[in-house]
Amino acid sequence: ATREWWRLEGKMCLISVLSIFTSVLLPLFGLGQVANDLHPAIAWFDQMNSELKQLNHEAAQYAWEASTLPTQSSAATVEKIGQLTVRKAHWERTMCGRGEQHRDFNASLGRALQLLCRSWVNTDDEMRQMTELLGFMQTIYTGTQICVDESYDACDGNQVLWEKTHFKYPQFEENEVQDLKAKENKEAGKICLFGEPDMEQIMTKATIHQFSKQSDCKINESDILKWAWHSWRMAVGPPIKQTYGKLIHLMNNGARRVGFQDAGDSWREELEMPNLRATVHRLWQEVKPLYQKFHAVIRHFLRKRYPEIKDFDRLGLIPAHILGDMWSQNWETYAASIVPHEVDIEHNFKRMNWTGRQLVKRAEDFYSSTGLPMMTKQFWEKSVFKRGANVTKCHGTAANMYEEGDFRMIVCAGSTSSDFYVVMHEMGHIMYYMLASDQPTIFQDGTNSAFQESIGDTIHLASMSPLHLTRLGLLNSSYLKPEVDNTLNSFDYALLMKTALVKIPALPFAYIMDRYRWDLFEGSANFEEDANRYFWYLLESEQGIKPPLNTDRTHLFDAAAKYHFPDNTPYVRYFLANILSFQLLEGLCRKSIYGSVDSPYQLPMPLHRCDLYGSKRVGRVLKKALAPGGSQRWTTVLKALTGTEEISVDSMVRYFEPLTKYLDKIIEQQGIPIGW
Repeated sequence: ATREWWRLEGKMCLISVLSIFTSVLLPLFGLGQVANDLHPAIAWFDQMNSELKQLNHEAAQYAWEASTLPTQSSAATVEKIGQLTVRKAHWERTMCGRGEQHRDFNASLGRALQLLCRSWVNTDDEMRQMTELLGFMQTIYTGTQICVDESYDACDGNQVLWEKTHFKYPQFEENEVQDLKAKENKEAGKICLFGEPDMEQIMTKATIHQFSKQSDCKINESDILKWAWHSWRMAVGPPIKQTYGKLIHLMNNGARRVGFQDAGDSWREELEMPNLRATVHRLWQEVKPLYQKFHAVIRHFLRKRYPEIKDFDRLGLIPAHILGDMWSQNWETYAASIVPHEVDIEHNFKRMNWTGRQLVKRAEDFYSSTGLPMMTKQFWEKSVFKRGANVTKCHGTAANMYEEGDFRMIVCAGSTSSDFYVVMHEMGHIMYYMLASDQPTIFQDGTNSAFQESIGDTIHLASMSPLHLTRLGLLNSSYLKPEVDNTLNSFDYALLMKTALVKIPALPFAYIMDRYRWDLFEGSANFEEDANRYFWYLLESEQGIKPPLNTDRTHLFDAAAKYHFPDNTPYVRYFLANILSFQLLEGLCRKSIYGSVDSPYQLPMPLHRCDLYGSKRVGRVLKKALAPGGSQRWTTVLKALTGTEEISVDSMVRYFEPLTKYLDKIIEQQGIPIGW
C-alpha cells in the first residue's frame, strides 16, 4: 500500500509515509535528505519485509509438518525445505545487493541489512546437500528407537538385556544408510523406546521399574542406567558421524565466502558480543567454583548410593550414567535425597495429575497476571501437548508461523516439574514473538538468541517461588514465612537444591557443546581422528564426568546423543541465557518492589522468594523492552531490564548464596574433597 500511495499521490505521500515510518527510519535525518532518499529506501524496506514474511511463513509451515507428520510422510516436506532453502538464499543475495546502496540511510535500515545479509553463501548443490544431511541427522535422532524383547526381566541380568536389544531405525530409501540395520526391525514382541522422552525417563529413573516383572528380583539400577546411556549413544552416534564431517566442510565453505573464518565464527557473530569466546570462558571460570562444590557433594552422595561401581574415587570423575540425566546436565533426581524434606514437590506435581494442556494453562496464567497477552485462539487450536500418531518430534518447540495470531507449541508434557519448566520456557519464546509481532518482519525475532532463551527461564524461576507454589497447590501455606522475613527454613534449602541441580550442572555442558563444535569447525580438533576423544577430554576436564564403560569410544560420536547437535542448533546461547535469567529475575524483582530495575536498595527477601505474579510493573517493563524485537541490540534490552549492559554471574551467586553457605557446612563437617 505504501509503494502504490507514493506513485499516485506524489508529495502527499510524504506526510503519510512519515507518519508510518518515523519511528523506524527517519529519526536521524532532516527532511531535506529524506525528500531525496525516501522513495527508494522505503520501497526496498517495504518489499523486503513483505517477501521475507512469506518466506518465513513457508519455512515455519514446512518445519511444523516435519515435526508433526510421520517419518515416511515427512520425506516430501524435507525436499520442500531443500527447495525453499535454495530459493531463499537466492532471494537474500538479490535483496542484499539492492539494499546495500541504502545502508547509510539511517541506523534502523542499516541494522535491517546487517540482520538480513549475514547468512552463509553456499552453491545450490551445497545447500541441497546440507538440507539432506541435516534432515537425515534429525530423522535419526527423532525416529530411532531402542527395542527390547518383552520377555526380558531384571532377573535375567545385564548380559541378557544386551542380547535382547536392537535398534529400530526410521525408514529411508534403499542404500541411503550404510551398516545401520544390523538386526531386523521387528516390533512384534518388543518394547520400543524413543530417545525423548522414553530413554530420557529411564535415565531419570521415572520408568526404570518397567524392567522388573518378578517381585523377588531386585533391579540392578546401575546396570539398567548404563544400558540406557550406552545403547542410545551406540544407536544414534555412528550414523550421525557418517554425515557430520561433510556438513562441517559445507558449512565452512558458506561461512568463508562471506568473510567469516569458519562456521563457528559465524555462529558467534549472531550474538553480537565482541570477543565472545573470551567472555564465555571468563563467565565459566567465575562460576566454576560454585559448580565444583555441587559436583563434590553429589559425588560424595553417589559413592554411597552405588558402592558396587568400581574406579569411582572420592576425588575422581563421576560416571556419567548415574547422574539422573541422559546428558549429565540435570541432577535434579537427587535433590530430595541430598536435602530431604517432608514436602516433595515432584510427588505433588504427580498428585495434581495435570495434562499437558492444563500445564500450559497454568503457565499462561502466570504470564498474563503481569499484564502480558494471553495465548491466541490459533495457539490453542494448533499446538501439540502430547505425543500422538502424528507427532514424530517431542522436543519442546515454540513456533512463530508469521501469520497474524498464529503461534504454536510442541511439548509432550505430563504432570512433572521438568515438563512445567519446558512449558514455561517455550511460552517465553512465544511471548517474545507476540510482543515483537508489530515490528517489520526482519525485527520480529529477539534481540539475540541468548535473550530469546532467557525470558522463559526467568519467568520459570519466578514461578518456583514458595508463594507461587502455594497458589498452584504444590505447597501448603504453613511453610511460607512472611515475605520480608529473611529467616530460612528447611524447605528453602530443599527448593534451592532442586533448582541448583537443574541450573548449575547445565553450565559446563552448555559451555562444552559449543566450544567443542567451534574447535571442530576451525580444525583445532581433528574430526576424523579425534572427534569423540576430544569431546571426552572436555567433559572430563570441565564437567568432571567420565563414560561408564572403560572401552574404546573412538568409533562413536557421543555429542550426537543431544538433540541440538543433529538439529545443528548453536548451544552457547543456553549458557548465556542461564546466567541472564538470574540477572533478569533480580532486575524484575527490584522493578516489582521499588519501581526501578536498578534500585540501590537491598531486596527485603532472598531472591528465590521474590514473587512476580500479578506485578503489572513487571509486565510493563517486559513489554517495553521486548516489543522492539531485533531492532535493538541486546545491551539496550539488558539495560532496560537490569540497569546494566554487562552480563554478570553475580545474581546467580546471590540466588544460591543461602544454599552455598549450607553446603559449606556439610562439606566441612563431612570432609568432602572438592575438585577432580
